[in-house]
Amino acid sequence: MSPKRAEVGSLLYEWNGTKEIQVEVGIRRGLPNFQILGCATSLTKESRDRIRLALEASGYLFPLETIIINLKPTHIPKRMVCLDLAIAVGILEATEQIKIPEGRIFFLGGLGLDGSVLGGQELLPYLWQNRDNQTVAFCLPTSLRKETLPEGQYYFLDHLEGLRYLGQSSPHNQEIPPPVSESKTWEKVFLDPYQMKTFQGLLYAVLGRHHSLLLGSPGSGKTMLHRMLESLLPPKETRDPNEQGIWTSAGDFEIPSRNRPFRAPHHSATEVGLVGGGLPFQPGEISKAYGGILYLDEALEFKDRILESLRMPMEDSYLEIVRMNEKTKLKTDFTLMLSANPCPCGNYHSHHTCHCSLQKIRLYLQKISGAFLDRITIFQTLFETTNDRCIQLEEHKMKKILLERVTFQKTRKSPEDEEIKIQKILDTENRTKQLSLRKKKQIISLARTIADWDLSSRTKEAHIWEAVEYCIGYQWIYSLG
Repeated sequence: MSPKRAEVGSLLYEWNGTKEIQVEVGIRRGLPNFQILGCATSLTKESRDRIRLALEASGYLFPLETIIINLKPTHIPKRMVCLDLAIAVGILEATEQIKIPEGRIFFLGGLGLDGSVLGGQELLPYLWQNRDNQTVAFCLPTSLRKETLPEGQYYFLDHLEGLRYLGQSSPHNQEIPPPVSESKTWEKVFLDPYQMKTFQGLLYAVLGRHHSLLLGSPGSGKTMLHRMLESLLPPKETRDPNEQGIWTSAGDFEIPSRNRPFRAPHHSATEVGLVGGGLPFQPGEISKAYGGILYLDEALEFKDRILESLRMPMEDSYLEIVRMNEKTKLKTDFTLMLSANPCPCGNYHSHHTCHCSLQKIRLYLQKISGAFLDRITIFQTLFETTNDRCIQLEEHKMKKILLERVTFQKTRKSPEDEEIKIQKILDTENRTKQLSLRKKKQIISLARTIADWDLSSRTKEAHIWEAVEYCIGYQWIYSLG
C-alpha cells in the first residue's frame, strides 16, 4: 500500500527576504513515529507533541503510524520559521480529514495545546518581506486581522476546528490603508544666531545628503538641532519594495513606508549592532537607516573600531560582509550625522573654563581619523550661544521650504561645464589646491546643494566659498599644540 502524502506551503524568514518552504508529509504503516527532517532546528522538532495534542483537542484523529515531515529545500537551515500550523494542515490533508482550497496557500502560525492558532506581530516580517504576495494567499492567526498587512488575499483562523470549513470559504482581500499623517514633533522653536547658522548647515546636509560632523559645548543644542530634522525629512517618491520594515524600541513592528528613517543608536552599540552580523545574519543600524539619517550623538564615545567600520559604507552604496559560512551584501544608502564635545570636559573654546590640556584634547579628537574626516562634507562647530533667541522656526513652514528645495533640485538644469569650471577654481586657489580629490568633489557637490537652496540654477562663486568653509572647517584640529 502506497503511503499517504500531502504538501503544504509556508515561509522561511531571513533578513533580506523570505524563501518558500514546502512541508512534505508522508504517512505509512509502521510503528508510531513522528520525525521532522530537512535541517529543522530543535525548536521545530519539539513541536511534535504540541501538534499531536492540538489535533486531538480539536476533534481530529492523529494517525498512529509512521509520520515523516520533510522541509524542502532540505539544505537550508530552518532557523526562523513558524511551521506548527503548516505541519498540522499537512497531516490532516494527508489523512483526508480536511480539504484545503485550490491554489497556492502559505500557512503561518503556532498552535496552543487546545488547538488555538497563535501568532502576532512576530509574523509581520514574513508577510512584508515576501515579494510574491499578489500570487499567493495566506492562512494566518485571527489576531493578525487588526494589523496592517500587505496587499493580498488572507484566510484567518482562531482554532484548528476552522480548517473543516476552509475549503468552503473565500479569502479576504486586504488593501493597504492610506498613510496617516504623523503628529508634529515640534511646532515652534526659537534659536539664537549661532544655532541658526548651524541648523542651516544641517539643512544643507539633508538636502544634498552630505555627511556632517558638529562639535560643540554641552548644552549648546547639538542634539536638539539634529532631532528637529527628523520630522522635516522629505518623503520618498515611492515605497521601496525591498524594504523589510523595522522593529522599534517599543517592540512594535513598523511597516515599510515613504517616511525616511532617522536612526540614533546609543554610543554603547557594538560593531555588529551598527553594521550588521550574527548567525543568522541580522541587519544593523546602517541598513535600517537606508534612505534616511543615521545620527550618532556623542560620536567620540563610540569605540574607534566602530567609527572606522563606517568609512566604506559612508562612501559606497553597498557593503560586503564576509564570514566563514556566508557572504552578505548590504545596501548602505544613508546620511551620517555626528555630534560630539570638543574635549573630555566639553568646554574647549566656550565661555566656561576648560580643564583639559592640549595633549588630552588631541588624544580625544584622534578618535576621528584623518581618513574618516576626509569623508565628512560638512564640518561645523557650536561653541558659542546667547540668550537672544530671536529667530523663530515653525515646523510646517520649514517642511514646506525644504520640500520646495527638493523639488527644485530634481527639476533644475545646470550648465554642462559647471563642474569643470569649479574644479579649475579649486585647483588654482591656495586654500584648496592641496586638498584631496575626494574633498574637492565634496566641495563641488556641496556648492551645488547651496545653490539649490537659493533656488539658483547656476552655482555662483559665493556658493563655492561657502562650501569651502564647511568642507575644510576641521583643519583647526591639526593645529592643536
